[in-house]
Amino acid sequence: MTTQALDAWTTVRTQLDSMLDSLTDQEWQEPSACPGWRVRDLLAHLGASARAAIDPLPDPPDAPALPDNRERQHDVFVDRRRDWSVDEVVKEYREYGSKLVELVTTLQAEPAASQPFPVPGLGVYPAHSLANAMVFDYYCHLRHDLLAPHGPIERALPAPEHATVHAAVTWMMLGLPQMQGDALDDTVTAPITLHLTGPGQSEWTIHRPDPAGGLVVDERGGADVVVTSDAHAFVAWATQRHPWQQDCSIIGDPSVATPLLDALNII
Repeated sequence: MTTQALDAWTTVRTQLDSMLDSLTDQEWQEPSACPGWRVRDLLAHLGASARAAIDPLPDPPDAPALPDNRERQHDVFVDRRRDWSVDEVVKEYREYGSKLVELVTTLQAEPAASQPFPVPGLGVYPAHSLANAMVFDYYCHLRHDLLAPHGPIERALPAPEHATVHAAVTWMMLGLPQMQGDALDDTVTAPITLHLTGPGQSEWTIHRPDPAGGLVVDERGGADVVVTSDAHAFVAWATQRHPWQQDCSIIGDPSVATPLLDALNII
């Protein structure tokens, strides 16, 4: 365990803030690559998520119960901010984002770091890995939903850094056995290695050692079936932003890997 993910979050947060400072009034209203969300709505999501961990916005009177699905919960929180001005959205994001940094920083040292931290609808994680969760959320939205070619914003950023992409991928691998409940368990009938290349380069083997149990993900290679993908692209296709087929090659029996690849949807 290190503070590398916290440093990576600083990097991607700085990149996002720089882009936000340059947006025109028109760009704030452009549709992002997240269906139904404008650029301003995507920032509202980040601000709402930060605020929820610190001091949640009170529910409106007579608000219906939140949906069980985590993604639909995010839609509800964004909808509650659709009538806000852009300045109000930015103010919440900056105020509670800074407070969230302070909170997550306190979780990087023992004894807090290894304590189980439940994330409603997504599983239970070591508390220090919330820094990884933040890297994933910011990186995925910035690089895949806001910036061209998939998003509406044309800005030049430095190439993705290894530490940032690896921190995001680490969160995804922690979540893979949990986020979809047991829906993925039966898709893994033999070990499958994900060989990720480029910044974030790493190998991860997904297996099910107990046929009656859930999946296990280890940071190692060694499986007979190997799926190779660029790590940056993995962040997109493993969240079902586009089909995995355009970014992956398979060594070994494709019928072993394709059920998992078809079903995978990390949040």
